[in-house]
Amino acid sequence: MRVKSEERRQAILDVAREAFTQLGFENTTMSEIANRTGGSKATLYNYFSSKEELFAAVIDEFGRQRIAEAFMSMNPAKPVREEITRLGLHYLRFILNPDVIGLRAVIVHESARTNIGREYYRLGPQRGWQYISQYIEQQSRSGQLCAIENSWAAAMHLKGLLEVEMLEPLLLGARACPDDKEMAEVVERAINVFMLAYGPR
Repeated sequence: MRVKSEERRQAILDVAREAFTQLGFENTTMSEIANRTGGSKATLYNYFSSKEELFAAVIDEFGRQRIAEAFMSMNPAKPVREEITRLGLHYLRFILNPDVIGLRAVIVHESARTNIGREYYRLGPQRGWQYISQYIEQQSRSGQLCAIENSWAAAMHLKGLLEVEMLEPLLLGARACPDDKEMAEVVERAINVFMLAYGPR
């Protein structure tokens, strides 16, 4: 029964994420989500007491997914360029995904009147890039990167280099989602600049 309950909860989260992305927070109703899941509102409320709680759960999963799939898997035993290139490709594939772009727009919109943006940042970008900051500090101490006084700033520089060519145009609908080849080229340019700034001296 517990397995079925967890599967049902995950199914609700998947449907809710799609609905919030397509319709926005204000236009998404619990009735709409119940209809999409093929269940009743009563069943939905057994899992989530309100639309706000459901949206928060979607954001929580969104943040943890980013961390689990990319940031926590950095291997300090492997060459730095290899690891941050792998991270960069995974990161771009994630943040440039149309579903993620859509959900991010909803989060930004809702941040003006709720704390959901703060929670998303805490659970997702902040936590994830803290892992990268720690990785950079470790690699700096081991001599694989230069001496770095502020590893968080270095992590933010890497983040900015990865995002700068494509994220804003995609958020504004000014271009289509790139293919893997184009993303790989962007990542290579970003890593080249990062290593020029922070590579071993």
